Amino acid sequence: MTTTELFHEAQTLFIDGQLKESIEKFTRAHDEGYDPVRSYLSRGVAYLKTGEYDKAIDDFTAVLELEPDNDRGYYYRGIAFLDEGDYECALEDLNHAITMNRERGTAFLARGLAKSQLGREEEAVRDFKSAVVYSDVEVGSFANTFGSNHTLFERSMALLEGERGPLRIVLTAEEVKKLEKWMEN
Repeated sequence: MTTTELFHEAQTLFIDGQLKESIEKFTRAHDEGYDPVRSYLSRGVAYLKTGEYDKAIDDFTAVLELEPDNDRGYYYRGIAFLDEGDYECALEDLNHAITMNRERGTAFLARGLAKSQLGREEEAVRDFKSAVVYSDVEVGSFANTFGSNHTLFERSMALLEGERGPLRIVLTAEEVKKLEKWMEN
C-alpha cells in the first residue's frame, strides 16, 4: 500500500468516526513518508476530536514549524487551545488565522467565544457579528465538530439570556437566533 493510499484510508476512517484507527493510519502514512504537513494537520484534527489536546497542539505546532504561514495550522491550534481553556493562546492563534484568511467565519465565532471567556464582551460581539455573515453550514459544522466543550458554549449562551443579556442588546434578533442555533447543535 502506498503512503497516499494509507492517507486516504485514514481519511475514510476519520469520516466514519473511527478516530483512533484514523490516528494510527495517519501516523503510519507520516512515518512512511507522506506529506508531513497534511499528515500532521489531519492527525491533529483527529486528536482534537478525541479530546487529546496536547497531542493536537503538538501536531499543529509541527505544521507551523514546517509552514509558518499555514492558516489552518493556526486555526486548528486555536481551537485546541479554546477547548483546553487556554483562551489567551487561542486568541493569539485565531488572530493569526483570521489575518491570513478573513473568510473563515468559524474563526470569528471561535475567537468571539475566547473573547467572551476573557470578559471582552464588546470585542466578542464584533466577532459574533462577523461570524453571522458566514454560512450556517460552515458554522454549524464547527459547532458539531468542535462543540464538545459544552461549558464554553453554555457560558457564551449566558450572554444571550433574558431580554437584557449583554449580547441581546447589541445583536439583532436574527443574529441572536443564528448564534443560539449554532450553539445548541
